[in-house]
Amino acid sequence: MTRHPTNPHDALIKALLDAPERAAVVLRENLPPPVRERLSDALPKPLPGSYVDPHLQETHSDRLFEAQMHDGRPVFVYVLIEHKSEPDAGTPVQLLGYLQRVWQRHAEQKRDGRAARYRRLPPIIPLVIYNGQPSWTVPLSLLECIDADEPLLELQRDFGYQVRHLRPDEPSASYSQDPAIRAVFRALAWAFVEDLGREDLIRLLRDLPPGHPLEKPLLVYIARVYGSVEEADVRQALEQTRPGRAEELVMTLAEQWLKRGEERGIQRGREEGRQEGRQEGRRQAAAQTLLRLIERKFGREAREASRARVEPATVGELEMWLDRILDAECVEDVFGTG
Repeated sequence: MTRHPTNPHDALIKALLDAPERAAVVLRENLPPPVRERLSDALPKPLPGSYVDPHLQETHSDRLFEAQMHDGRPVFVYVLIEHKSEPDAGTPVQLLGYLQRVWQRHAEQKRDGRAARYRRLPPIIPLVIYNGQPSWTVPLSLLECIDADEPLLELQRDFGYQVRHLRPDEPSASYSQDPAIRAVFRALAWAFVEDLGREDLIRLLRDLPPGHPLEKPLLVYIARVYGSVEEADVRQALEQTRPGRAEELVMTLAEQWLKRGEERGIQRGREEGRQEGRQEGRRQAAAQTLLRLIERKFGREAREASRARVEPATVGELEMWLDRILDAECVEDVFGTG
């Protein structure tokens, strides 16, 4: 929907730039020579939309044009109109946000070719039109606003950024010198490894001191993300690295395994086109979790004896029995028959 200007400054500028012929003259007369000299004779094409934050539209408006260079490549000219009576010190930072939105909208305009558009973004030349009385004293570059020495400014100059790629085959020391950080980084690096086993978990958990504040978040992450790791492997890894608290920690992970099973059931239901996938997946996961907990607490015979009752049970029954098993002293207490 077209936004009609309510500010008189905006209205006049809009009337001026609405005609491509006039917009071409404005841009050629006000852009720096290295840009102006490379523009083709084709008229600039106005592009729809505004990139100004809604709460700033009383004092700012904008126009975006697509022009062509002599070599046929496009260049965007972003015109920001300042309606304030004096310079706005926030302009360099605001402009950076607006340019990011222009590039993002350009790249995301359709799914086909999205990756290629992100790798070949057109240059954007910002032009601020300001009609206040005081001279424009705001820095003309964002770099001039950054309080840093030259080596740090060099890192800012090209809008570069750092990437820490956590790889599963890194040497242990390269993750971090801090054992807790090393454990978390290693856990993240192994998230998509499909053949992890008990020894891998032991290696990972040994880095994290028992009782550390990151202990539970790390275990929950393992339970939720490591789809190829069996619960028995987690239990045995805990028994070796935290022998006094293994049972307690295993019980805290029961809910996470239940959620993981439920999500698998949902996904399976979607793939098979079954509406009942969520409920059935949840029920099956709850039944298997309950049977495993019965075996761990009361032994294999108790598990086998309970199977005929547990496997066909409803979700409601299974959830009730899962709640009871935490305090049950015998298997009969789980089913309320003790």
